[in-house]
Amino acid sequence: MKTMLIPVDFSENSLITCKYAIKIAGATTPTTLHLLHIYPDQLMIPDSSFPSGIDSDAFMNVQFIEELKQQSEIRMTGLLQETEAYLVENKINNITLSHSITGGDAEWEIRNLCDDLHPDIIVMGTHGAGKKGFLEGSMAENIMDHASIPVIAVPKTTKRCRIQNIMYASNASENDFAKINLLLNLFKETPINISVMHLVSENKKDQGVAFINDLKEAFSTEKKLDKVRFFVIDAEDKQNALETFVEHQHIDVIAFISHKSNIFKSLFSQKLNKKDFFKLDLPMLAMHE
Repeated sequence: MKTMLIPVDFSENSLITCKYAIKIAGATTPTTLHLLHIYPDQLMIPDSSFPSGIDSDAFMNVQFIEELKQQSEIRMTGLLQETEAYLVENKINNITLSHSITGGDAEWEIRNLCDDLHPDIIVMGTHGAGKKGFLEGSMAENIMDHASIPVIAVPKTTKRCRIQNIMYASNASENDFAKINLLLNLFKETPINISVMHLVSENKKDQGVAFINDLKEAFSTEKKLDKVRFFVIDAEDKQNALETFVEHQHIDVIAFISHKSNIFKSLFSQKLNKKDFFKLDLPMLAMHE
């Protein structure tokens, strides 16, 4: 049994995210998709709106919060019905839907539910870096940094649920072997190709090539080279190199190890970080160190 946690905000991206999670789950392993919606349960009203003597900072409009909750329940029912219809239409019978609705801080509630539900992966839509709202890019980044399980962020521009070509951004970490195997396990029911990409500067090329050769040898021993390919890219223009690689290899998903202190400072220098990956409008899979 596998469990996926799917935070939703009822935007048009919510159904896309659910379909994406269904694609990851495959058609045989029993899987529960748990949809979670968090509504704000405290509304701060400016001081000028109240007579003197009332502590407006602690004020909560109970009636409005109750309306938010009721609307959330109605919209959750609609999303569950749409997702169930998609399962029936595609004759998928190994997936069970569950849900919860709660008030509070989105990041905090997601972490709390992870402690209670013990999901295998979080699949969340994102509106992109700099956007405001329940699932804005900055919140997705924070969840990626702090979650102890893999997190997939699905941009709202995602038009198809293809998961075939995965780029793994290597930073020559001792964890690379384990994380690439984790990718193979996560997508074991989906035919995938993993392109391991390591970007190097000219003065570190020999070191990078040696590391990738050792990594390649490890996968050769396990007879997995039919699914995993390795690339050492010598490039001074890191952003252009990334975009070119993604285009030429027809990448569908970008995977990486997420560190609280940005790993891309060492891998790509300060010219590239998670925000640059959001700009590519591709699903991103972050794995904890």
